[in-house]
Amino acid sequence: MNKKTTADILAESFLEIAEQKNVNRITISDIVKNCGFSPATFYRHFRDKYDLIAWVRKKEHRSAWQHLHKY
Repeated sequence: MNKKTTADILAESFLEIAEQKNVNRITISDIVKNCGFSPATFYRHFRDKYDLIAWVRKKEHRSAWQHLHKY
């Protein structure tokens, strides 16, 4: 069983909001309110929302490569 990390929860929060709101209009406050964290928690993991987006993309990329290497 994989336990979600704080970074994972923040990323999920961002992605949930991005389904309804333009990425340029999403604030750190939106992200942390959505998942119940504080801004300080966000900034312990990411510099800004663009750092979070890069982290999500990197994780997706890594997952895709792991999946391909299974075959």
